[in-house]
Order: sequence, then structure tokens, then C-alpha cells
Amino acid sequence: MTSPDIRPPATISRRGVGRILGAAAAASLLGGTGRAAASESGAADLVFHNGDVITMDPRRPRATAVAVRAGRIVYVGPDAGARAFAGRGTETVDLRGRTLTPGINDTHLHAAVYRLNLPPYALDLGPAAAKSVADIVAAVAAEAGRTPAGEWIRGAGWNPNRLAENREPNRDDLDRVSPDHPVFLQDSGYHVSAVNSRALEIAGITDVGPNGTRKPGVDYDANGRPTGVLRYGGQALVQLLLPPRTREQRKQAIQDALTRLRAEGITSFTDPGLGPGGDGLGGGTQGIETLNAYVDLARAGTLDARVSALFLPCSQSGGSAAAVDKALREFTPPTGVDPRRFAVRGVKLFSDSGGDLLVAGNTNEERAAELAEMVRIAHAAGYQVGVHCYRWVPTVVDAFTAALRRHPRADARHIAMHGAFVPESLLPTMARYRIGLGPQAQSWANAIHRAAQGPAGDAFLPWRSAVDAGVPLLGSSDAPVNAPNWRAGVQALITRRGACGDVHGPEQRLTLEQALAAYTTAGAWQDFAESWKGSVGVGKVADLCVLGGNLRTTSPDEITGVPVAMTVFDGRVVYEA
Repeated sequence: MTSPDIRPPATISRRGVGRILGAAAAASLLGGTGRAAASESGAADLVFHNGDVITMDPRRPRATAVAVRAGRIVYVGPDAGARAFAGRGTETVDLRGRTLTPGINDTHLHAAVYRLNLPPYALDLGPAAAKSVADIVAAVAAEAGRTPAGEWIRGAGWNPNRLAENREPNRDDLDRVSPDHPVFLQDSGYHVSAVNSRALEIAGITDVGPNGTRKPGVDYDANGRPTGVLRYGGQALVQLLLPPRTREQRKQAIQDALTRLRAEGITSFTDPGLGPGGDGLGGGTQGIETLNAYVDLARAGTLDARVSALFLPCSQSGGSAAAVDKALREFTPPTGVDPRRFAVRGVKLFSDSGGDLLVAGNTNEERAAELAEMVRIAHAAGYQVGVHCYRWVPTVVDAFTAALRRHPRADARHIAMHGAFVPESLLPTMARYRIGLGPQAQSWANAIHRAAQGPAGDAFLPWRSAVDAGVPLLGSSDAPVNAPNWRAGVQALITRRGACGDVHGPEQRLTLEQALAAYTTAGAWQDFAESWKGSVGVGKVADLCVLGGNLRTTSPDEITGVPVAMTVFDGRVVYEA
């Protein structure tokens, strides 16, 4: 930014000083004032120079300077050419060799869930805060001591594989410290919950008698007693009973999340799954009221991000074609919003989370047919379809291709979300039909050591094979499952080094540019927006990320630690370190 050795008067704002000093810096950049005066009417608001600009534009992949005016990029090239855009009102930024990229697009990020499952809304039980079941119990005990009897205690973020006991917390753990408060604690993947006896009682989850029926998604011990562990759709038995967050709370949570995302250089994201199927997900934070909160912010002009949402017609388990059809018939997409700030672009469905198919049906064959019909209905309604899948990627791709054949539509851009176990033989079909693959490299890094011991081995998530085949590879964090640190994702994509420290499948490594594409141009592709965002090019929106170092010269194993120095959204500096 402007020279640090000038001490401004205390009465002048930091931004005002920046603009005053920007004029001086502009003169220095120009080497004189004559040209500045000549081009004053076309002066830029911002000029970046002396940097390493990774444009992600194949026509000009590298540059050193960028000029921004009225929310648009007006110049990309060498420093000398930026001189014509520097005037008395221009703020200039000397990048000092640091990297500038397009604004980051996280293609799978639950912003409201992310924020509403942190304090003060819920206990933080992530790995930094809870390293054991004993730590979780202590946190619940402390919360019970300051919470009126009968009120719910909520928390999220625990991972049994990172707890000292290497197991899930259960009702007996929680009952010892919270007999009078119903307790609901969700895991880091948001697929498993731990609750206490009071919560089970409220939900009507009782012991199984000699001829009793076990509720799907509820764990029972050998005696038919519920353990307090709920899985997948079974979580809704309790989540639907949680006191709902107000729309104002949801709006504040989204705004808080945006503040955190801007500090990561993220200017666009997809919130994948908001609708009638979401009240029993994410601690009750993925319902239609969260979608309405986004709409309110967008209509008020206070949503400082580009957000795509996927409509969620069904919950995590037991979805059906009838439910999808009914929900879509009853849903009216929002009006009165700028689609470049907020739009419902697609529909999200669940196929599996690593086990059997989760949709309606008695056998996996019946469920596969049901899933295909669910996809067909959403596709025929004109939506992009994203399916949450792990082991059943071929079944999901079959459903996509069947829908496309029955209802031809150019460029539908359907997405296999997560898609961990994708056979390489399937990639040509995905490329032919332009089906995107949306894994989370951070999740891969955390899981690869265990996955490599199974049948998939090092072929688990063949990133390079996907890119080489022409499959759109989409980068995301799945926050709050992972922190929204896209550099950690880029590092994993480049190194194939897991959190265990071992490199798995080195032939699947990506180049720096390929990894960055997953978080920039691929996200724009998913949003049908590559004509106006996702790269640093003249005419594109001025959404930019400035790093505190140079990505090209940073060791691949150290990329995670490169800080974000500045974020520009719509031509405005919205974050500075």
C-alpha cells in the first residue's frame, strides 16, 4: 500500500490517507504528471503494479499490473501500460513481487452452517478445542452450569478419529454432566450426532422391546438401548426439535461468515443445500429460512459476495421422486435480486455417504432407479443438479446421462459432489457430458492414509486423470467440515501429501495453475459465469485476491501458510491484513 513512513493526522481516515497517498504513488508510477492529467477522465480507482499476476486467462496468463475502475478490470499487462490509468484519485498498490489472483470461488461452502455452529451459537468442539471425549464432556458441563435447566446445549466439530479415546461421545458420557439439559452435538462431517438421554426422551427414541422396530439412523447397543449416536437422516429426529434460529440470527451469521471469508480471499461461493430438506441438517440451519435470509441481504444490497445456492428438496436420507416433485412445484425462485450477487442455480440431492444408497427403496437396485427419477425431475425442471455422493459415483453419472438423453439440454453442468471413489474409466463419460467433479482436497488429505489401506488405494480421487480427461475439477472446502483456507486445498492438489505426511498417488499431482483453476475458473464455470468472473481479464468484474507472498516461489509444502493480504470485491477493497 502507500508508504508506511508518512504519518497522517489522526483526523484523516486510513482509507482517506490511502487515496491521498495514492496520488503521490501514481505520480511516481508515471514518472511525471503530464500523462496523469491527460488521462484524468479515465483514471482508475485502483492500480496494482510490480506483482506476479496469475490471471487464469490463457490469452494472457501472466502480468505485473492490473487497473480497476467502477468495479471492472480495465487493464492487465506490464507496469508501463498501467501508467495511463493512474490519476489524482487513484489508489496504487505496490505488490512488491507478491501474487495477485482472481477472487477465490469456493464451490461448496455452507456459510450459515459454518457460523451458526460456532460460539456464541454453539460450542466449538473442533480438534483445537476438544482433543478427547473428556474435553467434550467438560465443555458440556461448563455450558450446563451457565444455561437454564431445560434449555438445549448445542455443539459441533468433534471427530472420533482425532479424539484420544478414538470413539464417538455417547449418552452416558453426556448424562453425567447434563441430566437436565437436552444436548445435541454434531460431528465435523455433519453426518453423525451425539445426544443425551434427555434429548432422546424428547424425540421419543426409546429402547427396542422384544418385537420392537429400530429407527433408521439410530445406533442401539446389544440390548436394544439407544447409545445416543444418530447417523445421517436419523439426526433429523432430534434436529427438527431444536429451537429454530430466527431469520435475523441467520442474516447476522451469514454476514459474520462473509467477514471471515473475505479474510481468506473468497469472493464467490456456492451454498449447497438450502430448502425444506434442510431443517433437519446442519443443526437445523439449512432450511428455507436460511435461503430467505440470503434473499433479504441481497435485496438490501448488503450481500458482499457472489453466492449461488442449491435448493434442497429432501433430507439426507429417504429422499424420493415424489418429494422432489412436490418441493419443486411449491418453490418459487427469488425475484428482485441481482443474480450476480445471489441466485438459486440448482438442486441438491443425496445419493450416499459411503455406504448404501440413502434414497427411498428396499434394495440398492430400487434406490438407484428412485435416484435416477429424482435427478430426471430436477433436470427436466431446468435446474443444474448436484448430487452428494461417495461410492456410488457411477450410479449418479448414469442418472445424469439418462436425464440428459431423455430431456436434451445443452450445457446442463451437473455436478458429482465429493465423488471420492470415481473410477478412471468413468472420466471420459463425465467429460463428454460436461459433468463436474467436486471433491475437497482438504478432506482427502485428512482421509487418504486410511483410504489407502482399502480397495481404492492411491487411486482415491484421481485429480490429474480427471483434469487430463477434460472433467471440470471444482475446488472447495465444504466448510465447516474444513476451514475455508483454499491454500490448503491447493497445496494438497499439488503435493498429494496427506495429513499423515505420506504422498499418495504422486502421478495424480496437479500443477499450480491447474490447482488454482479449481478455485477460480472452474467455480465460474459451475456458476455459468465464466464470461464475467473467474479470471483477471479486461471487462471482468474486479474480484481479486492479493497474497502476502509469491505462490510460484513458495515451496509447495508451505503454500497453506501463505497469508491473504488483501481482498477486492466488485472493485472495492473489502479486506486488508
